[in-house]
Amino acid sequence: MNYVKGKIAENLHVPEIVETVRVTGTRQLTQFEKRFPYLNQTLPTTRTTDKQRIKQMKKIKRLANWLDNAVPHSPIPLGVDSILGFIPFVGGSMGGLLSLYQVYLSTSFGIPLWLFTLMIFNIMVDFIFSLIPIAGGFLHMFYKANIYNYEELRDYVESPEYLERVQLRESTSKTKDTSPGEITWTQLGADVKNMVPAVPLLTKQVHKKAI
Repeated sequence: MNYVKGKIAENLHVPEIVETVRVTGTRQLTQFEKRFPYLNQTLPTTRTTDKQRIKQMKKIKRLANWLDNAVPHSPIPLGVDSILGFIPFVGGSMGGLLSLYQVYLSTSFGIPLWLFTLMIFNIMVDFIFSLIPIAGGFLHMFYKANIYNYEELRDYVESPEYLERVQLRESTSKTKDTSPGEITWTQLGADVKNMVPAVPLLTKQVHKKAI
């Protein structure tokens, strides 16, 4: 059955479409990042030991494989998220929540906002594919958002930039709650609220009704 699905996906050029979407989206986000230095700030880094960080990475990797590639040696990427994608609306939402949990685990590494944005982008694309009847199920299956996000996280954690940030965090942890270049969740929420004009307006309307 998996072989048949793989052949159908191949004839529909699903892998090529998925890769095009991923590459194009990543390129546009990279250009967006260059225009807004704000995205170079990082989320708060959780104070952990090297052993704890390794354990966390393994946990994120297991979750990604479970969601996107749970069946080894399958001709198609088949995981829990892939199967849920064939259930209209409900399946995509359930898979999206599990994917967001993986992103939540990733934020403990103090990832940059550009990486956080890229992870959310991958999940959104995956969710949109799941809403498309029939063909969307195949696109959703081959767009391995969770594995993509794990690989992006792994590359960042293994980069000199991350190692420098860990050292800086450890050197300032005794005197400050955040290290230079970090942004708190509270500040991020406030900044997003100010960036989106509709949010303050809705907040004022709700406040007036409450009064």
